[in-house]
Amino acid sequence: MSQATESSQWVLGFEEPGGSALPAVGGKGASLGEMAGAGLPVPPGFCITTAAFSRFLAGCPEAEALLAALDAMAPEDIEGVRQVGQRVRQRFLEVVVPEEVARDVVAAWRGLGPEHAYAVRSSATLEDLPDASFAGQQDTFLNVRGEQALLEKVRACWVSLFTDRAILYRRQQGYPSGAARLAVVVQRMVSPDVSGILFTADPLSGNRTVCSIDASYGLGEALVSGLVNADLYRARKATGELLEVHLGDKAIALWPLPEGGTEKRPVPPGQGAARALDDAAVARLVELGRRIESLRGGPQDIEWCLEGGQLFIVQARPITTLYPMPAPAPRDGALHVYLSFNHAQVNTAAFSPMGLCLPPLLIPLGGRTPEGRAVLMAQAGGRLYIDLTPLLHRAPFSRIAPRLFDSVVTGTAERLASVRSRPEFLAGRERLALPLGPFLRFARSMLGRVRQRLLHAKPEEARAGLEAVMESVLQKWSRDFQALEPGAPRLRHFRQEASTVFTDTLLVHGAPLLMAGLLSWKGVERLLRGRIDERTSQALVRGLEGNVTTDMDLALGDVADVARESPAVAVRLRDSTSASIIEELRGVPGAGRFLAAWDGFIARYGHRCPGELDIALPRWNEDPSSLVRVLSGMLHSEVSGEHRRRHAAALREAEQATARVLEAAGQGPLGFLRRRMVRGLVARARAYLAVREHPKFLLIHLFQHGRRIILEAGRMAVERGLLADVSDVWMLDLDELLAVMEGQRRDVRETVAARRETWKRYAKLSPPPMLTSEGEVPPLSASSREEVPGVLRGMGASVGIVEGTARVVMDPAREVLRPGEILVAPFTDPGWTPLFIHARALVMEVGGLMTHGSVVAREYGLPAVVGVTGATTRIRSGQRIRVDGDRGQVVLLEPESTEEAA
Repeated sequence: MSQATESSQWVLGFEEPGGSALPAVGGKGASLGEMAGAGLPVPPGFCITTAAFSRFLAGCPEAEALLAALDAMAPEDIEGVRQVGQRVRQRFLEVVVPEEVARDVVAAWRGLGPEHAYAVRSSATLEDLPDASFAGQQDTFLNVRGEQALLEKVRACWVSLFTDRAILYRRQQGYPSGAARLAVVVQRMVSPDVSGILFTADPLSGNRTVCSIDASYGLGEALVSGLVNADLYRARKATGELLEVHLGDKAIALWPLPEGGTEKRPVPPGQGAARALDDAAVARLVELGRRIESLRGGPQDIEWCLEGGQLFIVQARPITTLYPMPAPAPRDGALHVYLSFNHAQVNTAAFSPMGLCLPPLLIPLGGRTPEGRAVLMAQAGGRLYIDLTPLLHRAPFSRIAPRLFDSVVTGTAERLASVRSRPEFLAGRERLALPLGPFLRFARSMLGRVRQRLLHAKPEEARAGLEAVMESVLQKWSRDFQALEPGAPRLRHFRQEASTVFTDTLLVHGAPLLMAGLLSWKGVERLLRGRIDERTSQALVRGLEGNVTTDMDLALGDVADVARESPAVAVRLRDSTSASIIEELRGVPGAGRFLAAWDGFIARYGHRCPGELDIALPRWNEDPSSLVRVLSGMLHSEVSGEHRRRHAAALREAEQATARVLEAAGQGPLGFLRRRMVRGLVARARAYLAVREHPKFLLIHLFQHGRRIILEAGRMAVERGLLADVSDVWMLDLDELLAVMEGQRRDVRETVAARRETWKRYAKLSPPPMLTSEGEVPPLSASSREEVPGVLRGMGASVGIVEGTARVVMDPAREVLRPGEILVAPFTDPGWTPLFIHARALVMEVGGLMTHGSVVAREYGLPAVVGVTGATTRIRSGQRIRVDGDRGQVVLLEPESTEEAA
């Protein structure tokens, strides 16, 4: 930006690029200056700087106290914000525009031509940012004429920084009032024939290759304010080719008045029904959008207008609602489709950078890159995504994969169907198909192991063999890590173990048992199709003995029973949700038996925690907050042994189901052979499916070692002055930390700071279950999106119908689930399953038939519905609901909100 008047600190013009001038002119002003400097068609104007705003505030002696009063307001205190905001606005409207500021503003205005009308727009420093637009929070005034009106509107813009909506938005985003400063853009008005908004990426689907244009007659304010039903045009960004046109009625338009101000007028019916833009105008807009996006480095939300055939840009801001693109991006030019690894693992929280680097190291999907990471894994928005493209281009996997992944992430098959027939996806069929040679060699080896477990191995011996291998690996890790020097040697060995444990141990010893177990279970269903129902089939795998996660849950129930033996201990645990209660109990007489039970539990299971796949999260042996809250919930019931009785009941159900299955198998021709075969399959299904959690149990042990080693390296780096804090290690990946410890990198502080801000931004995102390489979220069918009032749809993951009181749990370390409540959660993993002991049913926002929460719910006999979008926001704690696992739906027996109830 250059100065519009000589030596003015209060006013700057549009003449030079302003991308770096945000602190002085705000987001809108910086954007306009950058575009004007690049020669784009921006109407002339100037900016009144944030220094002028500060000078204005200085004219109010109570300004500091007023801002402090705003910052004291809770984000949810809407009425309080209204009252305090009104007081703040009234006081600031009494402050005059400083004389020296007014003088320079009027001079700049006269220089542009006082005969013209002007738009006066607020431009905040917390506006049009890459991660938060703050759009529409402050005021805009159109068709302003005359010196007095100009100065009044400038002051009104300054005061609009303190509208209720602006105050609340800043509070919700975590920004103090003093962090925001306001500039004002004064720009010559365009009197447009047509105006609208251009998105250089589709704001609904996220597709970065499609532009979306809204267009209507007159001033764009009518469209922005939602006063008009505008035309919608969708066009290919690369070419301007028109893809879709939806005509709005454009019944009214907003027009400038000669004396200043605006008025609404009806549009003649014939004109309203016609297209506001022809193909050529759409193509011009798309081409201009490409230029602006290239200049500003990302997808843009652009306000434009056409006057006498000339195109003008009056505003451009980043589109902040788009989910980040998968990285690294494919280089083959074909369309790729990615499935969320986080959804498959039923943990949609953003991972730390250290957490993100480990799964691609552990699981070499598609082979390994030169850096040793999985070829078919990408990152997007702090989550991991699996590239399904090679599978989908190779028969028979192209038929099997959609159904298989649909059992893991609900809706996968439907979303894939919307992508697979597109020409841009089919174009990669020959080049990207999964190579058959390596896969067939792997499949031959794996099928041999599975066949041995199915046909020859004794189930209990096979399971014992896996457990012996795991114990041997655990002992080896303890010896090897202890023998190495702290720092780089231990880090490097951890990296080596992480890159081999999956292929050398879990695939060889664990996966064959799991596959044999699933085939045995499904084999029973196939052999007895039409003779047994789904309830009987699910009951076959209830009460599995030897499941490490179930054993953990039962052990925690035993700890609660020991606590009940001492009223002093039980009361303290029930009434306290602080992790410090455990240490406090060490001084309480009679707490010895409980503490011994607690310490034994932590010794066995302390390496676990909710969200345990992110190595950055503290384990239970470091922070037992979530366990304390689970115990607190359990102790709201005084009945001991309920968890054991519930497990025994599940085991009896399984025995009864087995009897029914064997009776059905024995009927008809060759019944005696079928019965014998089914008996063997049931035994294998129960023995092998019981080890479903064993591989993860082993991996999390490795993560425990890795966590200690990484923190140890972090302390060494802090001592050497390479990191500011030990926790900074989680903002690096493993190779970066190794480079720091080996002296190859010393400049990581800025990297850590930038990554921490990025992680905070990613933590607020809601990740889609599927993405394409174009950034699109493939849609579900229209019928799947249809809503029935009071009914939330998902997938029935465990049969049964119950009614009860919901408890929404976002974080088991913060919320208490009481016995008999229905658990409503965004996701669950093994660190959540102690809650299942006393839950009545389960509702989850993500998941599929074979994901963790679904399997555990079936084992416990809990009705479950998963894949219920928005469950944690549409259901409230204390609300009565019906969980229908048979139909895959949740029925709200009370209104969705307290407002509706009122």
